[in-house]
Amino acid sequence: MKKILVLDIGGTFIKYGVMTDGVLGLVQKQVTPKASDAFKKCLTKLYNELVEPIDGVSISMPGIINADTGFAVHGGSLEFIRQMNILAFYQAIFDCPVAVENDARCAIIGEMNLGQLQGVNNAIMIVLGTGVGGGLLVNGQIVRGAHQSAGELSFVQTNSSMGMADFFAVKNSVYSLLKPFAHSINKQTSDVNGELFFEAVKSGNQDAQRILHTYCNSLALQIWNLQTILDPEKIVIGGGISSQTILLDYLNQELKKILDSLSISPLISPSVVLSAVGNNANLIGAYFYFIQRHGE
Repeated sequence: MKKILVLDIGGTFIKYGVMTDGVLGLVQKQVTPKASDAFKKCLTKLYNELVEPIDGVSISMPGIINADTGFAVHGGSLEFIRQMNILAFYQAIFDCPVAVENDARCAIIGEMNLGQLQGVNNAIMIVLGTGVGGGLLVNGQIVRGAHQSAGELSFVQTNSSMGMADFFAVKNSVYSLLKPFAHSINKQTSDVNGELFFEAVKSGNQDAQRILHTYCNSLALQIWNLQTILDPEKIVIGGGISSQTILLDYLNQELKKILDSLSISPLISPSVVLSAVGNNANLIGAYFYFIQRHGE
């Protein structure tokens, strides 16, 4: 079985590890450089420092990407990636076969192979992070759309008069939890993290609990909308905060409020679960995507 270097390139960190025969080894991370040259140097150094030979590289990253041609319309939070062939960019760095795919699609592929979506034919993956990513599974097939942008949930709106302030990414990124919480405890947003926030929720901090209810109300509304459109068997919540089981408790409360407010509804209440492979879903999905494209 091939040894594949898998990378999950996010707006804040690059996570990486070597995956062999469906088993992910030690996962490491580095800060994501913000400029193209520094980004290229970072990946080159990472690749050159590998202690074992590999058979390929597979990359999960944000943005609208044509996985067949490698052309990226944009790289999401990687602002230096715009209108370029990102596959060719990576192939110039790595001296081996390379595959690249959108991060949320990698996440849903990871769940399909080792997580909550094994044997499931219709599902939605919502990845909560720097933005909001989406992976769509319909009749057993990943949906990419006519312009490779199916699942770009960050740009969903419900109130056009608010402009970008109403984007799903603004209301339901992890930052939208941390910013008001930091303000409530007189700290800078950079001084708090998800772990600290959820510790506050669990310890009974009323400000933190109120913030989480507001966050989950917004998330529940979009989950309900997605349920009406695609009627999935499951909706999986991924991203780093998906390790917090209390998130699902609050989310189910908000979903119940929506259902109870409807006097008549023919819809089944969404079946929402947390990712079974957690924050490594993108890495795992990248591995299986590489096997799909290049074989075992």
